[in-house]
Amino acid sequence: MATVLFGTIEYYEGEIVNYLSNRYSYDHEDAAKRVFDLLEKEILNTFLFEETLRIQCLHNLIKAFGKVSKKSIVMIS
Repeated sequence: MATVLFGTIEYYEGEIVNYLSNRYSYDHEDAAKRVFDLLEKEILNTFLFEETLRIQCLHNLIKAFGKVSKKSIVMIS
């Protein structure tokens, strides 16, 4: 398994997929939204980032969420 750096799109993509694969929820959209909210709160509240890094992490989280959502839609179809 390749190492990915914290805050990258790949990092957040892995976190979302990991969270979803560990949940036995039939409503993946709701579960994905919950993990997005958790990661967003982590970025905004837990870590002491420079504001530019915080903004970049939030952008990467949004991109990762979009990528995972597209993959989920394809898998469900």
